[in-house]
Amino acid sequence: MLEQGALSGLKVVELTDRVSGQVAGSFCARLLGDAGADVVKVEPPEGDAYRRNGPYPAGVPDPDHSGLFLYLNSNKRGVRLDIESPEGRAAFLDLVSTADFLVLGQNSLEVERLGLRREKLAVADSGLIVTTITPFGLAGPNSVYLGDDLIAISAGGMAFATPGIPDRVGDLASEPPLRSNTHMAGYLAGVQGAMASLAALLSRTIQGTGCEIDLSMQEAVAAVMPFELAHASYHEAKPRKPEIFGVMPNAYLPCKDGYVVVMAVMEAHWRNLMDLADNPDWAELEVFSSGVERARNWDALEPLLLEWTMSHSGAEIAKLAQERGIPCFPAYTVGQMVDSSHVTERGFMVDMQGPGGEKFKLPGYPVRLERTPWQLFRPAPKLGEHTSEVLAEWLGYSAVELAAVGVWAR
Repeated sequence: MLEQGALSGLKVVELTDRVSGQVAGSFCARLLGDAGADVVKVEPPEGDAYRRNGPYPAGVPDPDHSGLFLYLNSNKRGVRLDIESPEGRAAFLDLVSTADFLVLGQNSLEVERLGLRREKLAVADSGLIVTTITPFGLAGPNSVYLGDDLIAISAGGMAFATPGIPDRVGDLASEPPLRSNTHMAGYLAGVQGAMASLAALLSRTIQGTGCEIDLSMQEAVAAVMPFELAHASYHEAKPRKPEIFGVMPNAYLPCKDGYVVVMAVMEAHWRNLMDLADNPDWAELEVFSSGVERARNWDALEPLLLEWTMSHSGAEIAKLAQERGIPCFPAYTVGQMVDSSHVTERGFMVDMQGPGGEKFKLPGYPVRLERTPWQLFRPAPKLGEHTSEVLAEWLGYSAVELAAVGVWAR
C-alpha cells in the first residue's frame, strides 16, 4: 500500500500550452504531485503537444510514451476536455471550483481570453490558489508578448551570460548568445512556481483565503543570476567578459578519458594539487603564486596542468584529489551520470517501460523526505485516461452528465 505523500488530500488542476509555459506549468504541477497531491492534467482533444515530440523508446513515435511527456506528467491523472466548448468549459470550471490549486502555463493574453484570472473565476472555494506562469508576467509593457523557453532565457539575460567561468570568449562581436540543451527557463520557473504555491498554501492556513501567483519566466531566469546582475549594476554592462577573473584553477580540464573538474582555489588546495603532480618546478614561479595570479596567467598554466591530467582518467584524478581534500569530479556525460554506481545506489533514476516493452529510465525526485518519501504513485496518463474517473470522483457526474461532455470523456 502506498504511503501518504506530504500533500495528500490536496487537489491540483493543471492547464498549460506548449508555446508559452508548458514545461514550467507541467513541472510545477508535477512537483506538487510528487509530494502527494492529486494532480489532474487537462489536455485538449488533440492531446498535449509534447506527446508528439519524443524522444520515444526505440525511436518509434507513440503519443503515450514520449520521454519528455512521461517525465513532466508522472504522478498525475489525465482529463481530456475541449474547454472552448460550452460543455467542456463547464466541466473544467467545475473541476477548478473543487481544487486547491489551479496551475496555468499560458501566455497572459490567453489567460485573459479564457477568463482564468482568479478574480474572474466563479470559484465556490475562496481558498483557491491560482499559480500563473507566463513568459513576461501578467503586468508590464511586455506582458502581452508571446514567448517560449528560448525567449525567456534570452529575455532574462542568460543567453549572453553563457558560457561562464571557466569558458572564455575571444571575440565578443562575433560570439552569438547561447542556451543549454534543456528547457532551463521552464524548469526554473516550475520550481519557483511550486515553492510559491506552497508558500501560498501556508498563508491560506493562516489567513483563510487563497491568492493569485504571478510568475514571470523572464524573472525566474534572471533571479538565478545574481553575479551577472550585480556586475551589470556596479560596472558598465557588457554581454560577456573575455578575460578570466576570480581565482584558478576552477575549471574542467581534459584528461585521459574525457574531462575532469578541478576546484583548487584555496592555497591549501593548490599545494595539495601540486603534491599530487610531483611538485613541478613551474609551480614555484611568481606568475602562479596566488589564485588571482593563476587566473591572470591561466593561458600559461592550463597546458602545464594538462601534462598531468592527460596521464590519468577523470575517476583517478577525482579519487586522488578528494583524498587530499580538493573538490574534484569527472565531468560526466548524461549517460555516465545515469549509469554511475552512486546514482544507481541512491535510486534516482526510475525504470520505465515503453509501448513495446522497451526499458528506459527517467529522473526521479532529488529530494529525500524522511516521513513522506517520494514515490512514483502513477505513470503519466494516456490521453483522456482518467476523464470519466475524475469527473465522477471529484464532481459526482452521472453517466448522463458524462455523456453531455462529449467524446472527450473515456
